[in-house]
Amino acid sequence: MATTSIDREIVAPEKKYAIPSHLYGPYTCPACKQAVEPQPGSLHCPACAVSYPILDGIPDFMAQDLEHNGSHDLRFIAKRDGSRLLDLLASSYETYIYPPVCNLYGGWHSTSLQELARDISDIVGPTTGLILDVACGPGTYGRRMASPSRAIYGIDICLSMLRQGARYVERDGLPNVHFARAMVEALPFPAGLFDAAICAGALNHFPDTVLALREINRTMKAGAPLAVMCFVISNRGLLKYRFMRDRVERHGGHVFALPDLERYVAEAGFEGFHFHVHGAVLVLSARKRPRGIGKDLSRVVGK
Repeated sequence: MATTSIDREIVAPEKKYAIPSHLYGPYTCPACKQAVEPQPGSLHCPACAVSYPILDGIPDFMAQDLEHNGSHDLRFIAKRDGSRLLDLLASSYETYIYPPVCNLYGGWHSTSLQELARDISDIVGPTTGLILDVACGPGTYGRRMASPSRAIYGIDICLSMLRQGARYVERDGLPNVHFARAMVEALPFPAGLFDAAICAGALNHFPDTVLALREINRTMKAGAPLAVMCFVISNRGLLKYRFMRDRVERHGGHVFALPDLERYVAEAGFEGFHFHVHGAVLVLSARKRPRGIGKDLSRVVGK
């Protein structure tokens, strides 16, 4: 399988962020985007007079009540987060849940976690610095990319997943992997911070795809690569059936048609759209479009 490469463009100088020496260095208030101040057990925003708790070393920036959210998945997590059920799902997620999901929804033996992890890593390429991992779960993809020259900042709404990720990081002695509980629509980071961003397996779940992608775009440097894995309409797997796609939509999710997905990525401020598919699983790459540069909607045909 051919790998995807992204040519970084030379753009106007931006504010440079070194890998923070302090664990909570890059975080901002998700509401006002101003810097937060570490306090015992919390991160405090002086501008909003709000304190965000730190739970088991994980900053919790969730200020929204998800139990009445329109998404079935978000309501499920909100009601059960931290329960034995979700803790069990988090601990078995990569071993016993991910493979059946790939097979059932993507198509039998269409791909694997190992192959998808390589695809995502190939898109990020040799990029060093700060990497955003959106809806990271237990750091499924970000952990595999961590190195002394890369700091991975994963966000997810599920505390059970984040705690499991922290256990993996401690167990494996991984450098520079950090987790926070936050919504993709309100990321707790300043603009232009990240050298790359990944979102693997969650784009189908966000209520407003363009809004989510725009917020990811805001936190990235111009020209920075974006790597996404998501599900699309295909003749493979359960998603080839209309009633299954309708069920996903009724529960607040989306199964993308490729032209729509390409348009969403462009509307969110990205260019250089490329993709390849494994059954109903699509891996796409793009880069943040510098301001004032026209849209580039070029693409390659998936296998």
